[in-house]
Amino acid sequence: MHNTFRLSGKKWYYKSLDNFLRRTPGIGLEQLRILIRLGSFRFTGKTKQQLLWESMLFFSKARTKPTTTVELFDTEPKEFPLPELKRNVLEDAFDEIELLGFPLFNPFDLLATTDFGDATAKELSAKKGEQVHIVGYIVTTKDASTMKTKEHMAFGTFYDVQGEVFDTVHFPNSARRFPFRGRGFYDLKGKVIEDFGVYSIDVHWMDKLPMVSKRADDAFAEVVTPTHTQVT
Repeated sequence: MHNTFRLSGKKWYYKSLDNFLRRTPGIGLEQLRILIRLGSFRFTGKTKQQLLWESMLFFSKARTKPTTTVELFDTEPKEFPLPELKRNVLEDAFDEIELLGFPLFNPFDLLATTDFGDATAKELSAKKGEQVHIVGYIVTTKDASTMKTKEHMAFGTFYDVQGEVFDTVHFPNSARRFPFRGRGFYDLKGKVIEDFGVYSIDVHWMDKLPMVSKRADDAFAEVVTPTHTQVT
């Protein structure tokens, strides 16, 4: 959130969380908590814990304040010293995953490993027919079945550590032995194949990778529910 809004063509800056709340009377505590957890009040220079504490104080005072009271002057409230409230940088990513379904920075920073394989999405065209090892962050999956035997297979779309997208094919044997297990990161090994100029990986082995925190693992625990399609 930018700390400005427009009125009659002019910019009006939000000075603080309190200033925002007094000029946005319709917002509730739960809505405010979501905005704070998403980093919308970074312009204040305060931590999320401090902002959450201030929001609780504001709404506790608002309940006891007469509804007929009108403020004539734009005055900032007195600030009281708070104990130092430490916060891990990765906690911002966890909040974003829980509220948005994805982090706003490089999700690969959440991996417990720094081994991202021996290939990237950009290199697949030069590795046609070769075996590659790559780590991908799942974007979406799609279930399918073969025309003749009706066996289950799947397709996947991932992006790599450089933010480049690549596709995967999971034929029946691979799909049966190494199924998708929800959102998150996967370690993939397979052969680079090409179809009508489009390169993808025929996956022979796949495993879901652990994250740096159980909270992150829990946030990614939602099961992917892809659509079903029949392929020949």
